[in-house]
Amino acid sequence: MQAEAATSAQLGSAGDSSDEIHRAALALAEPRPGLSWLDVGCGTGDVLRAIRDRQAPASLTGLDLIDWLADDLRGEVTMVVGAAETAELEPADRVLMIEVIEHLDAPWAVLRNAAAAVRPGGLIVVTTPSITNLRHRAEIALRGRLTSFRPDNLPHLGPALPHVIARLMAEAGLSTSVGYCGRDVVPKTGGRSWPRWAQAAAPQLTSVSVAVVGRAQP
Repeated sequence: MQAEAATSAQLGSAGDSSDEIHRAALALAEPRPGLSWLDVGCGTGDVLRAIRDRQAPASLTGLDLIDWLADDLRGEVTMVVGAAETAELEPADRVLMIEVIEHLDAPWAVLRNAAAAVRPGGLIVVTTPSITNLRHRAEIALRGRLTSFRPDNLPHLGPALPHVIARLMAEAGLSTSVGYCGRDVVPKTGGRSWPRWAQAAAPQLTSVSVAVVGRAQP
């Protein structure tokens, strides 16, 4: 059963929603020392670095189509290079897909593969741009288009709706919950973020991203 649990991203600077998303996603993953982590779409490894520096992980694995991994992480991160929908993934206690699924040609195949890699008792956290915040609602009403998926935003191929993400996680035997990450921009303010109290009061309307968490039975 999908339970909606609003999570305010009260971390990071007001002007850095990406940092807030990363921090909130890690908080939703319930980190603790001694866990194995898999970051699908890891890029240069910023999230893996934060885990390395703060969580004393048992192991770190990154997956991406191209090896972007930063030099300081080599030797500490097992880098898997290839298509995420067909990659053979080692089971992990924590699996992350942070702002990745909207970029993929085969998002649901990748999600199924990632969800299958969650160990018993483990978690998967998937974040993606929220299309239910005030900025999206205003633009769809006024211009008939989604803010995060405008025609000139070429890297974003399509929205991933939380209930679809949750349904695929449920097919993999995971229970799910939904949270919100990162303060969005207040419309018509020149880029000012919502204050923290506003996000705490109305996370769905004021957050830039939505997070779906899948939990495997022990």
